[in-house]
Amino acid sequence: MRAAPWVWLVLLAALVACGLEGRYGRYRAAAFGTSVEVVHDGGCRGEVGQTVANTLSQVDAELSTWRPDSVLARFNAGPADRWMPVPASLAALVAEALSLARQSGGAFDVTVAPLVDLWGFGPGPAQDAPSTTAIQAALAQVGHRRLQVRLNSPALRKRSPGLSVDLSAIGKGHAVDRVAEALERLGCRSYLIDVGGEVRTLGRNPQGQLWRIGIASPSGGGTVRTLALSGLAAATSGDYRNFRREGGRRLSHVLDPRAGWPVDHNLASVTVVAANAAAADGLATTILVLGPEAGIQFAQNRGVAALLLRRRKVGNAETFEESYTEPMREHLLDEP
Repeated sequence: MRAAPWVWLVLLAALVACGLEGRYGRYRAAAFGTSVEVVHDGGCRGEVGQTVANTLSQVDAELSTWRPDSVLARFNAGPADRWMPVPASLAALVAEALSLARQSGGAFDVTVAPLVDLWGFGPGPAQDAPSTTAIQAALAQVGHRRLQVRLNSPALRKRSPGLSVDLSAIGKGHAVDRVAEALERLGCRSYLIDVGGEVRTLGRNPQGQLWRIGIASPSGGGTVRTLALSGLAAATSGDYRNFRREGGRRLSHVLDPRAGWPVDHNLASVTVVAANAAAADGLATTILVLGPEAGIQFAQNRGVAALLLRRRKVGNAETFEESYTEPMREHLLDEP
């Protein structure tokens, strides 16, 4: 996966400084250019830390766009019109991504890699805003309909030579889900997995409560709301962690694959709660790309638990106005 700054959800588990209460354990590491934290109960059988590390290493070997030997990098470098065998987990993730692309009318599109590189948000150095001609040339290589997936005898196929896949918008959530599956095979009954702000929960926290997850303020000043979760995942997508300014304009790393430009509206962040982290990850990005009006309509139509934060200018100050769908209400612990 791409190593990049990510929008954070904040763990509010009230862990004591000298260690976790009771028999809970904690594993910390770094992966995909971000931090990893796993809090788990004492009933896990086996070495949790090694299991998490091995799982994340496997995910990186499949999805990374930074290492040329990853499965995805080899597919991107390979020829068109030929099925390439891939792990079943990768094929299933691409199938999920393509389903979301169809539902969103292309607002979510994992073939966006040529645009990501063009705008300087990929592995290469940052670049000035590209020309309209360059954007149109990159757009000609983007299109989810030219990417095919086969689940029986798992394989991928591209229908045009320039097509390139970047799973960053759903990959971190997928990594969280893979870790969750590994922990459950160890018999863990309670856990919180946090990979760069994408989280998944099960059971209770060390205080015997639902896991507390803070939604970070886009201003960087603490949290704006708190989620209480168990058996669910959450992800936030925002335009405020990885961006640059050119000519007075904010250029976010979140690109609209339909237009070829960074998103340009007042929606600062979107948090989604879902059954698994990959779904939450992909849906949060989709809603952010769609924008405040179309995004919340998309979420409402599909029963998605989503909370949106819009920027508002009050004099010289910047504030944030929230809105959320009805399914999100039951997960909010506090009032603003």
